Amino acid sequence: MTRASILELRRHDWSALRCGCGRSGAHLTESFSRLLDARSTRETIGYTLENHLEVQSMLFEVAPHAVPVMLTALGEDLHDSVRRHFLGMLEYLVTGESHRSEIDAGRPDLEEECIAAVREGIWALYTEAVSGDAEAALDILDYVDEDEDRLEYYRSVLAARLGEG
Repeated sequence: MTRASILELRRHDWSALRCGCGRSGAHLTESFSRLLDARSTRETIGYTLENHLEVQSMLFEVAPHAVPVMLTALGEDLHDSVRRHFLGMLEYLVTGESHRSEIDAGRPDLEEECIAAVREGIWALYTEAVSGDAEAALDILDYVDEDEDRLEYYRSVLAARLGEG
């Protein structure tokens, strides 16, 4: 059965995008595929998005294209370590800024592109907040959700789960 995250992954021409490791993003299809298919932490060894989508919160051209892949995957069966990795990466992407090389290449607003991409899939994060890692999802939503009333409502309802209520 084909997964929506794999279809989203295949939708992009990763080889045409700059990666944080200095190569094209072509190799990210393998990394994503391995992470999406992993059923143990051991299966994720050697496959990470760190230093590819971002390096020390400095973003690269591949970053906004990775957002919908990760958001789609959150609604699928993921190993816990992969889910945590994707949530961590999403937070880096919405709080980072374009790497100097990307600014020089005419991409000065990659963080805004990442925020816009997260907003397109915002319900994936609200679903994660309700049924998964509430704290991580709400941390990301703090940066992207323009509907403060909605965010506060969810935060208050979930406060007991977060040990605040």
